[in-house]
Amino acid sequence: MFVLGDEEVDKEVFALRPMTCPFQYFVYKNSQKSYRDLPYRMGETSTLFRNEDSGEMHGLTRVRQFTISEGHNVIRPDQAEEELQNCLNLAIHILTTLGLQDDVTYRLSKWDPNNREKYLGDESYWESTQNALRQILVEKGINFKEEEGEAAFYGPKIDIQAKNVYGKEDTMITIQLDCAVAEMFDMYYIDQNGAKVRPYIIHRTSLGCYERTLAWLIEKYAGKFPTWLCPEQVRVLPISEKYMDYAEKVKKELAANGVDVTVDHRSEKIGYKIRETRLAKVPYMLVVGQKEEEEGLVSVRSRFAGDEGQKPLSQFVEEICKEIRTKEIREELPMEENTK
Repeated sequence: MFVLGDEEVDKEVFALRPMTCPFQYFVYKNSQKSYRDLPYRMGETSTLFRNEDSGEMHGLTRVRQFTISEGHNVIRPDQAEEELQNCLNLAIHILTTLGLQDDVTYRLSKWDPNNREKYLGDESYWESTQNALRQILVEKGINFKEEEGEAAFYGPKIDIQAKNVYGKEDTMITIQLDCAVAEMFDMYYIDQNGAKVRPYIIHRTSLGCYERTLAWLIEKYAGKFPTWLCPEQVRVLPISEKYMDYAEKVKKELAANGVDVTVDHRSEKIGYKIRETRLAKVPYMLVVGQKEEEEGLVSVRSRFAGDEGQKPLSQFVEEICKEIRTKEIREELPMEENTK
C-alpha cells in the first residue's frame, strides 16, 4: 500500500488502498460487539489501486485504478451456512438481472496442500471450510469445478468466472469464507457466556469490479444494452422543423417519467435520422409528424420489433416505464429485419 505522510508526526496521512478488507475490520472493531450484534454486515463501493505490470493491463478488464462493490459479513460460526447462501443468492440475482446468468461458470477455489507455507491454517481447517462452500453449491444445484491453488491465503472461495472475447477467463464475482484472519486483527465478539470468541468473516462481491463488469457487458451486448441500462433510451425524430415543438413535448413527458430521451434537431431527412439512430443502437426511436401531433401519438420503431406502429404517447410512456422498472431484457431482432 502506498502511504503519503508519517503517522507519528502528520495530522493527516493518505494512502492508496489495494483492498477494502483491513479498513472494514477496523470499522467492526470501533466498538465492542456481542453475539446479538452478529451478523454484522459492511458494504462499500470503493476505489482501489494495484500496481499491475504494464503487460498485464488490458482495456477495462485489468487496470491499476478500479472501483469495486465489496462487503464483509462478520458472523458467528452457526450463521455461516445461511449467510453464505444469502451471498450466493445475491450474486445470482445480480447476474440474472444483467442477463449474464448463462455466461458464467462456478469454481470452488481450494488451497494447494503441496504448498502449505502459502496458507494460514492446517489441513483440517481447509477441509472444513472447503466442505462448507462445496455444500452450499451442491444444495443450490450448481454445476462447478474444483481447482487447487486458487484459494486466498486465508480461506477457500466460490469464484464466478466468465470468458472475454479472447477466451481468457476472469473472476467476476467472489465469495470467500475466512475463519483465520479475525485472530490476526484481534477481532472478537462476546458470547452468551461473557467469553471473547473469534468470528468468521465472509468476503463477498455482488457486482464485482465495475470496470471489468462493464467490459463484460459491452462485449456481451456489443453496445446494444437492455433499455434500462442504456444512456440514451429514446430518441425523438421530428420529420421536419414544423413538428419540433411537439417533439419537445414528447421529450418533456418522457423525461418527467425518468426516461433518458433526446430530440434530433437536425435539418436532415427522416430516413437519414432513422438510419443514424439505428446505428447508434438506441432502443427506441419515436417519429413524429402532423398526425402524431394532432392525435397525441408517436410512431414507434425499436431494436426489438422493428416498426411497432403508432401508439398514444401515454401508452408508450407506460410501456417503456414498465420495461425499465422491471429491468426487462427484450430479445433483439436480427439486423436485417430491424432495417425494415
